[in-house]
Formats: sequence, C-alpha cells, structure tokens
Amino acid sequence: MIDVIIDNHLIRVGDRFALGLHRTLRIPDDGRTYPLPPGLGQFPLYKVLTYRDRVPPQWLEAAGAFISMYQREALWLGFHGAEWKPNAVKIAVGGINVISGQPVNNRLKDDPQDYIVCPDQPWLDGINTGHGSISQFVAMPLGKGYTVEASLTGKEKFGGIQLTVFEPKPGRFPDKPPIRSASGPVRFAAPKVSSAPQSLGLGTGGEMKQKIYPDSYGIDVWDQDNYGRVAIHIVNSAQFLELTGIQPP
Repeated sequence: MIDVIIDNHLIRVGDRFALGLHRTLRIPDDGRTYPLPPGLGQFPLYKVLTYRDRVPPQWLEAAGAFISMYQREALWLGFHGAEWKPNAVKIAVGGINVISGQPVNNRLKDDPQDYIVCPDQPWLDGINTGHGSISQFVAMPLGKGYTVEASLTGKEKFGGIQLTVFEPKPGRFPDKPPIRSASGPVRFAAPKVSSAPQSLGLGTGGEMKQKIYPDSYGIDVWDQDNYGRVAIHIVNSAQFLELTGIQPP
C-alpha cells in the first residue's frame, strides 16, 4: 500500500501524486453547457484521526480527511503528478465511479476507461457525461435522494469522495526525476474562457465543457496491486463547528 499524507491543503499519495479540493462558482443547471468557472481557493483539510473521539465510528475504518461545505456549494479536484512517472487514479463519489457512472471497484478497466492518468488530467469538476462535458460536483445532504449515489443505487451509504491511486509497474518509467524540472498545469482564479456529524454527499449540477484524457500508456502499465486509498468526508458548516470547535471557512 502506498503511503497517504494529509496536510492543510493537499492529500499526498506516494511521493509524486497530490490532490487539492477547490471552491468554485456553482454554474446554472439550465440545460446549457458552460466553460470552466473560476477557482476561489482551496478547502482546508482536517484529519479524521485528529478528531477520533468526535467523528462517526465508521469514519475511523478508513481514516482519511474531511472538509466543510455549504449545501449546494460546488468544488473541483486539482491533481498534481510527475510527467516522468505518472499515476492511474480512480475517483468515486458515494461509491460511484465518476468516470464510468458504475459502482466503484478495486480494479482498473479500459473498455470503457474508468480512471484518469495524472498527468495528463489536470483537474476534474464533476461527473463524466461523455462527449467532452461533465456535470458539476455540488454538495447535497444525505438521506434526501439528491446525491449521485442515491440516483444510481437507490441508497446513500458512503457519501463523500473516495480516491485510489495506482503506481506503474517497475521498469516502465524512470525511478528518479530528470534534472530539468517541469511545472504542472495552473488553473487561474479568473480564467478567460448532531454530536456525530451527518455527512454530505455530492450531487450533479450544471454541465460544463471538460475533457477526460484517455490513457495513452495502456492499462498493462499499471500495477493494480500497488495502490494507496483515502476517503474524504464532507460535513456542512454547522456540523463542522460542532465537530471541531472552529468557525467554518
């Protein structure tokens, strides 16, 4: 298993991959397709184990992190990877794979592809709808039937975000970075174009243009037995205050 390290604003899996969760504008859900909305800063991350005496017991099974969101607030996921040695990444919300729309499992699938490769994928704003577009990630309360999990399974068991990062097989890429360093893609801020808190889940919002990059290396490159996994829970602002004693951002 690959080590997972959580700091204030990034989840690091292994020594090259990192994930940041970013606030953004919620786009209208009116049948139109929009360009990428601006980024409004990163969500602070809080370690589940720091609040082990207050979090729901089931959170401790996978440890991980949690964030505070307001209901109907939107987010996007920003990825950091190494061009000299990429990673394959599976992402689920409420146990539903965001690329395929199917219940998540522990194996990669290439027909159709149900994972992303980082790099090349710099970010993801929502659930893949095909044809170069996605439906935006929007926070919804569990138990109301609004989440992706509820619409596809009829149940709301997981909530939050589940991330699995796979290493390439030995010998497929260099073990050390080249001398020349390269910076990754940048998402600009204004682009031109109870005592035990109840978790939130992610539903779908408006549709926007976004490409899901195909795996140019091929599924045989990835070591499916060498991975790191982390769960990211979501609570609303009132529950966050009760859980941590900190005013929500």
